[in-house]
Amino acid sequence: MNVRLRVSGAYAKYLPGGGQDNRAQIDVDDGATPQLVMSKLGFPDGAYLISVNGTAVPKAERATKTLEDGDELAILVPLRGG
Repeated sequence: MNVRLRVSGAYAKYLPGGGQDNRAQIDVDDGATPQLVMSKLGFPDGAYLISVNGTAVPKAERATKTLEDGDELAILVPLRGG
């Protein structure tokens, strides 16, 4: 199945070949989760803001939230206040 991936600037290095403007189309297996996609792409453990189709995915659900064909998975730098 096909998922649209969007990342923030610092994470562009994890995009697969063919990605541009911090976006890429990727093929994932049925039943893929945000955590599985991040692992497959080599993202290190850390703090991320994850959303699927514009809805935040809490850290506790990243291993169980199943992606669907055509979903947009965004992996962004966490927001910080100051």
